[in-house]
Amino acid sequence: MKKLFKWSLMALGVVALVVLGGGMLMPSQVAVSRDLVINAPPEKIFPHVANLKAFNAWSPWADMDPDMKVEFSGAPDGVGQVMTWDSEKDMGSGSMKVVETVANEKLVTALDFGQMGTATARFDLAPDPGGTKVTWSMLSDLGNNPIKRWFGPMMKTGVTEQYDKGLAKLRVVAEGE
Repeated sequence: MKKLFKWSLMALGVVALVVLGGGMLMPSQVAVSRDLVINAPPEKIFPHVANLKAFNAWSPWADMDPDMKVEFSGAPDGVGQVMTWDSEKDMGSGSMKVVETVANEKLVTALDFGQMGTATARFDLAPDPGGTKVTWSMLSDLGNNPIKRWFGPMMKTGVTEQYDKGLAKLRVVAEGE
């Protein structure tokens, strides 16, 4: 019985070492960048990304939980706009605040997912022969938490899929005007 207990403790120690040590070897940041050319000028696209009240018209997350509670505060437009959400489904709760904007070129937001962490997201609009190249990117620092680092690759995959869906919906909205 003592031998079984000893081997169980050793096995548990090895598993803990692999989980913690492996987690520390995982990247400490998650970076996602997706882009799409939209057949519209920047001045037609930018209002859809720069006004947080317009976000849910093309947001991929709005489709995932139509009952999600969304509230707006802060500035009516530009820097200082804040959108908070609370979902009983997969989106949880959090906030997005506009922290930087250059009309028709760039929008930067600070995201706060509560215990899930924080991120910076941005939209960059650039001229393209087919219209406007819209790049939606995100950077999240997972810190030194080895458990969070294990979830980084899953987070990257999920955000990549949602960004592709969102950009496709943004294209429909912007080109449909």
